[in-house]
Amino acid sequence: MAKKIALALQGGGVHAAFTWGVLDRLLDQVAAGKIEISGVSGASSGALNATALAYGLREGAELSGPATARNKRMAKAAQTKIEELWATIARAAFWGGNPFVATIGLSLGWNIDDSPAARWADMTSVGVAPADASIGTYLNSVLRDVFPHLPAILATPVAQVPTVLVAATDVQECRRQIFVDGAVSPNALKASACVPTALNSVEIDHRHYWDGGYMGNPPLSPLLQRVRGAECDDLVLISVNPLHREGVPRTPRQIADRLNEITFSASMVHEVNAIETVNRMVDAGLVVKGRGPRRINFHRIHADVELARLGIYSKDAPAWDFLVHLRDLGRSAFDDSWAEIEAALGKKSSWDTESICDHIVARGALR
Repeated sequence: MAKKIALALQGGGVHAAFTWGVLDRLLDQVAAGKIEISGVSGASSGALNATALAYGLREGAELSGPATARNKRMAKAAQTKIEELWATIARAAFWGGNPFVATIGLSLGWNIDDSPAARWADMTSVGVAPADASIGTYLNSVLRDVFPHLPAILATPVAQVPTVLVAATDVQECRRQIFVDGAVSPNALKASACVPTALNSVEIDHRHYWDGGYMGNPPLSPLLQRVRGAECDDLVLISVNPLHREGVPRTPRQIADRLNEITFSASMVHEVNAIETVNRMVDAGLVVKGRGPRRINFHRIHADVELARLGIYSKDAPAWDFLVHLRDLGRSAFDDSWAEIEAALGKKSSWDTESICDHIVARGALR
């Protein structure tokens, strides 16, 4: 019987193409009937991956063929849809004149933080009001071409197609907005990926939204609530923002890069802390079995060391060769970690979250 998992996909600009590679390998497990994805959540570029995954599985479910090969059809359709997403982003960025696309193609090691294009971006970003241009313009065409049947295609539940949750940040209320299944529209995806320093807020039903990464990158507790009925106790996080770094950032670029990583991981860290608190209560017998929350097993697939080397400006450089590099990095990360994760599914956590759980220092009064 297939083991059920919930997937949480972190956003991080173009670096989320790393998740493409992880999902490519994970879908091989789906095709083999070993894994069923009960739900998937994401913010920003993680939301694009999450939508492509569910959209592709939904398209595959409609294909005709032997019932015994349904998993394979669905997995193949999802793999094709995710690749289409990133190929379309690469083409749109190239023809849209993204200066980082050419720059990263000439770089060594894919880090372009000290390039002329990066220095130009530093200067032009000072005092410039946000405008719906550049990435906002080509994101419209990407969504139109890759997801032509949103939101209707996700509105009706279909067996083995995961529920989808997309996070955005309500600008006026300082609140996380979660768009679910049939509410995952092109505008919801634009809202989830709306970085306010580059784009105007996205308006949906008279509310204004910014990037979902500020409040839920990715959203965890809403995802777990949605899959609770499926008796899914395993949460797999695919992260693109390094949690650990060696050394302390010193230069302005290093500081900006690390600050970006911390900012867009903060909500996830807080949610992991909260869920682990409940886990400890469950383990201590303080929660009545079957009547309260269930214990959640945490798993994480990442490439912190490799992604930390890429800098901050490569997150805005969707050159095809770079995307393929990130995809291959994701495939390798999956291959390196999946055996341990698979053995732990349904039993225990394979990710020791102690390193990101609160450290409390308390001292008595001085005498």
